[in-house]
Amino acid sequence: MKRRSILTVTLALMAVAVFLPLNVKAQTSSILYGSSRNPLMNSVNPAFFPSNSRVYISLPGVNTNFVSPLAYSSIFQYDSTENKTFINANNILDTLSDNGAMRLGLNVHAVGLGLNFNRFFLTFSTQAKVDVGFSMPQGLITFLNEGNYGHVGDDYIELLDGQLLTARVYGEAALGFGMNINDNLTIGARAKLLVGYFDLSTAGSSARLYTAEDYSSITGVMDLRLNNTSALEVVTDEVTGEKTYKIKSYMPKNYGINLDLGVRYATDLFEVSASIIDFGPGIHWNDNVQQIVSAREDNSFTFSGVDVSTMMSGGHLDSAYAQTLIDSLMALTETKTVDGSDYWTSTPTKVNVGGMFHFTSGFSAGLHFHGEFDRGLTKVGEVFKTKTTGFYSNTSLLARLNLYDWVEIVASASVITNNGKWNWFNPGVGVTLTPFRSFQVYAFLDYISNIYLIDAKQFNISVGLNLFLGSSSAR
Repeated sequence: MKRRSILTVTLALMAVAVFLPLNVKAQTSSILYGSSRNPLMNSVNPAFFPSNSRVYISLPGVNTNFVSPLAYSSIFQYDSTENKTFINANNILDTLSDNGAMRLGLNVHAVGLGLNFNRFFLTFSTQAKVDVGFSMPQGLITFLNEGNYGHVGDDYIELLDGQLLTARVYGEAALGFGMNINDNLTIGARAKLLVGYFDLSTAGSSARLYTAEDYSSITGVMDLRLNNTSALEVVTDEVTGEKTYKIKSYMPKNYGINLDLGVRYATDLFEVSASIIDFGPGIHWNDNVQQIVSAREDNSFTFSGVDVSTMMSGGHLDSAYAQTLIDSLMALTETKTVDGSDYWTSTPTKVNVGGMFHFTSGFSAGLHFHGEFDRGLTKVGEVFKTKTTGFYSNTSLLARLNLYDWVEIVASASVITNNGKWNWFNPGVGVTLTPFRSFQVYAFLDYISNIYLIDAKQFNISVGLNLFLGSSSAR
């Protein structure tokens, strides 16, 4: 293990302290895709409708997914000889250098309605969603590990790029339609109206480090651009100067639209299905848009070493000279807020493919593939540009057991990829209870990366309630 300077360790700890909370992102639950009775199955494939009801009302439920390259054991290490726990900065840097992508997502299912008319069905749902993503630039990680040596021959070191941070809060209202083409084939489609409440992204930002050919100096150049729009506004008290936040609008003019498509073919022996979720341009942000940018036009600083004769005065450190160096560095991070122009952001698009074999009337098993990618859709002038910024997938082995008409148990074992990083064993289980065929409570826990919580780097949790009317016996 290479030696690292105090500055390197400090920067590593700062990065973890600031960004570790941003490590969760919504995925399609394999347990939910394998269910036959939970109404929320329609949210992952619009051709799905619960087999035990003509009318359902989905009540508030929550889905949270946690994904991070760092587990608790990656950050903290116990020293038995000294009986104390310390932060392992070397292990943090090594782990992030292998995969620095962190993700966050939270879905709150507010209310939903489903009506089944035999040959076709209608669905309506509302959700509140939070998407946060952070990608640690690999150039910064290499620099923290190896300094300039890791970039010998490069024109510059990319310390920060536009994919560093994205954070978004938006609402969704969806209207879906499904049709039974025949006794086996069902197709479905859903249109989603999106309303954006908050967006923050570093698209367009950069920080680069240039080294002179003769290694006599290093020049840092930072161009900070944070796109920001919010339904909140800052109100300053004229007397006390105290700043408070209030909601500017409950329906901001940040609209968008996405589409879902699904298909399902089912017989008494087997079923196959596929869906594409959240396909479309995303959200057009044009209400209260601002940009946080670098305060200086020439936002650069050149370091040519320290003049010891100037730095030392009378045998003591000249604090004024040292402060000048610190002020020059801090000036790179000075920002100002300006009015911004409208822009677009896309939401992650998901693809699902599944198949189940019915061994008995109550037991089925099969496979589910889920792929999710950020297209990085942006609008520059009148031109849309697309850049895939990440791909995540999981392939799950599913088993479903339906007991009587009111108990469903789904188990899964998933193989997960995260930008080329593989995690080979991630079990899960979900239980759905529907007593009296009218009231339903469910709890899912899947994509568990490790049964030991201190080593866990991801898991998915879903809990909620549903009501049924006109229920019938189900498989």
